[in-house]
Amino acid sequence: MIRVCALVLSFFFALQVQAATLLASVDRTRLIAGETLELTLEIEDVTQFGRPDLAPLQALFEVRDTRQVNSLKSLDGQTQANTRWIITLRPRQSGSFEVPVLQLGEARSQPVSLQVLPADAANVARLAPVSIDASLDADSVYVQAQAVLTLRIYHSVSLYDDSSLSPLSIADARVEPLGESRTYEKLINGVRYGVIEMRYAIFAQQSGVLDIPALTFSATSADGDSQADPNAPRSNKQVRVSSTALSLQVLPKPADYPADQPWLPARSLMLEERWSPDPAHNPTQIGDSLTRSVILKAEGLSSAQLPPLPATETTGLRRYPDQPQLRDEVGERGLVGQREEREALVPTHSGALQLPSLDVVWWNTREQHLERTSLPARGLQIEDNPALSAETPASTSSQPDRPLWPWQLSTLVLALTTLLGFTLW
Repeated sequence: MIRVCALVLSFFFALQVQAATLLASVDRTRLIAGETLELTLEIEDVTQFGRPDLAPLQALFEVRDTRQVNSLKSLDGQTQANTRWIITLRPRQSGSFEVPVLQLGEARSQPVSLQVLPADAANVARLAPVSIDASLDADSVYVQAQAVLTLRIYHSVSLYDDSSLSPLSIADARVEPLGESRTYEKLINGVRYGVIEMRYAIFAQQSGVLDIPALTFSATSADGDSQADPNAPRSNKQVRVSSTALSLQVLPKPADYPADQPWLPARSLMLEERWSPDPAHNPTQIGDSLTRSVILKAEGLSSAQLPPLPATETTGLRRYPDQPQLRDEVGERGLVGQREEREALVPTHSGALQLPSLDVVWWNTREQHLERTSLPARGLQIEDNPALSAETPASTSSQPDRPLWPWQLSTLVLALTTLLGFTLW
């Protein structure tokens, strides 16, 4: 009995240790030297006390600030405690490296990869107390392809919460904000600046030159440095700064792109299929329902730009398609559009069935050439359904009328006369 109890306790302890996972994430994986990022450590194990050991960070980062957030969330009637530590870091060097593994008790985090780019010499010069900078990720793009506009507002003085930015509106282009604004710090020439960063995805609808207008940022400064800069805004004064207008060269669709295919200029494109249940691991019979999901995902396109996929037309399969599911995600390089098409497939014949291959033609904007992404043909082996076979005689019992043979007629006459005789008697 003692051994059983010890085994149960050790198993329970092992589950607790396995459940104690310290999740690590960052608000961005690419930044410029001198900028800060936020590292979030999260744990859902209430048995872990104290704070994470941040000593492994000291070699690569300057720890600027640490905040702890405790919360409770309810899921399926169960309340779960959650603790997060939000740590502001500034890398000490540029290059590619990892946020090291951190530990809280028995819980350990996973490493997180970072890329820190060298500081641009143009930005090393001393900035005004409040300034605004606009930049594009490319000088030219193809028509309807994505261009990312990044807007950064630098301020070395405190700002009130009444700040505003003029809306971005461009003729002959579709503009989509890329998530919420991000805030961080950046050290420029020994001066610490707060940075407000906003990004926009721009999709030009016509080839030629696309003019991106200047944007104006307005705010009230709560502090000023008039001694260092006579033109700096005074305390509690209205500040108004504008970005530089930009131009983007929009290229037409390449002449060798197939005219009968939808125009898809993307950085990358992926096709994926999922089955439930998977016919490769589960036998399929006549009348069974198979759910097939085909996912088209493209980096640099919105989900609204992704075309419908060809229908699955196969003899021996009935199709019951659902409405397509469209979703947009925001990544480090802009929008990632996804289109998911789901359909139920019901086999009506036994034997081998063949789903045709699926091809999507697109233009690779990174390597400047035509590409084709495919899903290979899929074979299905359908078995007879015993339940349906048992019902077959009843359903096929009705037969067409056939002429009566003479002996059948004589038997019928004899039966009728016999019945008439009994009636008269």
